[in-house]
Amino acid sequence: MPLLKFRGLIILLLVHISLPSQLAAQSRDVLNLNTNWAFHRGDVTGAEKKTFNDKDWSGISIPHVMRIEKKHNGGNQVYQGVGWYRRYFRLPAAYHDKRITLCFDGVQTTAEVYLNGQRLTTHTGGYIGFVVDITPYIILGEDNVLAVRVTNTDNAQIPPGKPQANLDFNYFGGIYRNVTLLATEKIFISHPLEANKVAGGGVFITYPAADSNTAAAHIKTNIVNAGNQPTDILLKTTLVDSNGIVVATAGSQQHMNAHTDKDIEQSLTIHHPQLWHPDHPYLYRLVSVVYHHHTCADSLITATGIRNIAFRPDGFYINGEKLYLRGANRHQAYEYIGDAAPDNMQYMDALQLKKGGFNAVRAAHYPQSPAFLDACDKTGLLVIECEPGWQFFSKDALFTANTYRDIREMIRRDRNHPSVFLWETSLNESPTPESWMQQAVQTAQAEMPGQQLFVADDYNARSKNHYNVSYKVVNEDGSDPMPSRPFLTREWGDSWMADAEKESGLRASRIYTEKGLINQCIFRQNALNGETSEELGGYWDHGGLDANPRIGGYFVWSYNDYTRGSDAVTAFSGVVDLDRYEKFSYYQLQAMQDARNPVYGPMVYIGSYNNQPALDSNIIVFSNCDAVQLYRNDQLCGEITRAQNAASAPFVAAKGGSPYFTFHTGKYEAGMLKAVGLLNGKAVCTHTVRTPDRRPHHLEIEIPANHTTFLADGSSMTPFYVKVCDKNGTLISNSKPGESFFMRVRVSGEGTLIGGQMSAPNVSILYTEGGIAYGLIQHTTTPGEISISATVLDKGTGHLTFKTKASSTKYVPDGTHHSWLHENKTAPMEHNTDTSTLPLIDLRDAAVAVQPGPGKESPLRMTDENTTTKWTADAGKLPLSITLDLKKTYTLAGSRIVWGKDSDWYTYSISVSANGSDWVEVKSAERVSGQDYKVVLLQAPSARYVRYTISGIQPESSRIAIKEILVYGK
Repeated sequence: MPLLKFRGLIILLLVHISLPSQLAAQSRDVLNLNTNWAFHRGDVTGAEKKTFNDKDWSGISIPHVMRIEKKHNGGNQVYQGVGWYRRYFRLPAAYHDKRITLCFDGVQTTAEVYLNGQRLTTHTGGYIGFVVDITPYIILGEDNVLAVRVTNTDNAQIPPGKPQANLDFNYFGGIYRNVTLLATEKIFISHPLEANKVAGGGVFITYPAADSNTAAAHIKTNIVNAGNQPTDILLKTTLVDSNGIVVATAGSQQHMNAHTDKDIEQSLTIHHPQLWHPDHPYLYRLVSVVYHHHTCADSLITATGIRNIAFRPDGFYINGEKLYLRGANRHQAYEYIGDAAPDNMQYMDALQLKKGGFNAVRAAHYPQSPAFLDACDKTGLLVIECEPGWQFFSKDALFTANTYRDIREMIRRDRNHPSVFLWETSLNESPTPESWMQQAVQTAQAEMPGQQLFVADDYNARSKNHYNVSYKVVNEDGSDPMPSRPFLTREWGDSWMADAEKESGLRASRIYTEKGLINQCIFRQNALNGETSEELGGYWDHGGLDANPRIGGYFVWSYNDYTRGSDAVTAFSGVVDLDRYEKFSYYQLQAMQDARNPVYGPMVYIGSYNNQPALDSNIIVFSNCDAVQLYRNDQLCGEITRAQNAASAPFVAAKGGSPYFTFHTGKYEAGMLKAVGLLNGKAVCTHTVRTPDRRPHHLEIEIPANHTTFLADGSSMTPFYVKVCDKNGTLISNSKPGESFFMRVRVSGEGTLIGGQMSAPNVSILYTEGGIAYGLIQHTTTPGEISISATVLDKGTGHLTFKTKASSTKYVPDGTHHSWLHENKTAPMEHNTDTSTLPLIDLRDAAVAVQPGPGKESPLRMTDENTTTKWTADAGKLPLSITLDLKKTYTLAGSRIVWGKDSDWYTYSISVSANGSDWVEVKSAERVSGQDYKVVLLQAPSARYVRYTISGIQPESSRIAIKEILVYGK
């Protein structure tokens, strides 16, 4: 190639470096395949055929969960079965001679892929993607039909392998991560998951040496010639900094035979590199361009960070600097949508973790979304990548083969992420034999040769000779069995014994009151300070946490609340709720970071709602400042310095963290609390809390502050909170456990409410937890306004409008198909009842009859509008019926039962009558958990009597308990 022409091409490339999608468009088309899908839940014969009639299916977008689930969906309630997806598309004749592949980022759990009725592949495993070559089967210029049959039923041969009913999380099913269509020339850079090459495929970047003076980069690029002719190619590799300046280049020529691939290895030297670090996550872009006959045949941009890591007996080092790891464990599950969160919400999680004082995250217990890892690269979160596994091992040959496959593929997929610093090539808490461990580590070493691979498992006699980093290096008496072994604590801050409802332990929820949120923090500080007693929040195998002088760091369990198949009760162990609303413990751990580190900065937060007279004479404040002042109703209660406060948790303070500040005010006063954080004697941050009026005045709708980009791309979602406020705008947080308000939510414009009109999850009628309700909006592909309105029945309204902006996304052209109704707007066989104008019926004058007898307690406790009172049945035979005489005839629209015990299960039905003699069933018998607080929609136009028939309870030793019954109508 002439030098002048080559330089001109490089200049052209650099113009586009800041716009990677435009550069890629010169040589390869990467098209979004997330929109315009049809879905059917359940198995259907012939759905793979091009001529299949799908007119009654629902319209959906990817990412997608096979059933929108209610918030508290534990106890094996999540849908397990089959779902079918169909996508019509049409590609132009210009794609002739192109190679066309589909890239699925994640399908849970088994995917059978068909094109135009032809079965192409079956892929198993829900946490790592796969690639399908559709070139021989596509018809250009005509409609093509892609069909995917998805199954998420239990399968002991697919890791994690454990049945959902015994699993500590859920197998939410569906095409729940992005799908793209890639069109390239016949000469192209391979995809590492398709190439299936040990330590190869795609672009593989390593840094054998890196410091602030010089970095050495090694790049292995796999290029494929899928054409019928031999040819010569040139690979030009360019490293570009964040300003678009070229810092290093390499060029390699290669002769390639037809239908072969070649690994081309190149070396780059970078002088005075900007090193990647959690405090300054600097990213370069590696631009790989393949030239054929002096034209660009293919190009690829790979984000990369230059850094060097090491584990030593005294901790973790990055770029030669010791860094104490303060991390959290993250499950990828969300309210309503399960694991099916779009890229923007993956980024929001990473940013929330970072702002919460965390510099690391453990991706428990499976490889998470590529978008989440991209976000960790950008925000500066170190990641422990985990292969799928949880308390299960099988000697079945296919299961073990799949575990090794998962190790290979997660490393191939994620090896270039600077955020990934430790690979958990082990099955979490599983009884794996030593032979398996040895093979697992060897598999990882083969995929990532060199000195920058670190693998981890729990320390024990089987693992200690194979892994170079261990968890839980501690004896039960507290002694150290292997002082030379680097170690971390992978999980702390939770206990299986904890019960959020008791508000006295390590699990806490705003469903109850501030008492549990405070106690969670007290127990966690005990643990951080070296406490080993379970009764006080610790455990012997936590390794002492901050009290251990050589620990490398820790990962709190957990970042977010989550639901699981094995237990009906949500695991309230998070520092944020399932809907990502922050608990007090979020701010407690935020205070562990240095106020003078500009990445985190100073903070102060009051751990109180000031609505509990029995608690709020002593006020806890979280802060990383030099000193904290507390004011109550503008009167100074006191000032405590950081140095004075260190004695309250000396090991926490010695590790650079900030124990919480406790102000003993001597008495409780309603009103305003204000905390002021001081640095160098100056006020730098404040936080105020006001005691709420118990009377709702209005609603305030908020979008999380971490959400700032509203793309009209058909996939992105906007989460929102609806807060019930008093006349002063103060959130009406719970003063008693179980208090809740109910509201109708509407979304209009260029977005739809997730689960909108589906009666099963009942998303359009929200209930508050701690005064806060939550919803999710999926954007359309048309930019414009989206409006949210919310109404608390007879008590207040709220409105919010925001705008989405046009996306630069290129989509796969849609084919001709039926006009499906979007599933968020309706669902087959489900009625759509608008209760926005229907008030709550006053039941205080209603008569309540219980058969066979009310027992010792008054049944009027169920209708006294007080969820702190509870009616409990005497032990007796089932069924038991509770009949309400409303005294007047109503048109009923809904009912709600607040059960008396979260962990119980109830089977019940509802019937109505106009005269007390002739009964009509309006809700068939259904088994629900004690956490099922949702409003059940009813259609009963003329009813005076309402009967609840409870036909089952589990465990059978329990007694029926009900806090409150509510009925809606007019």
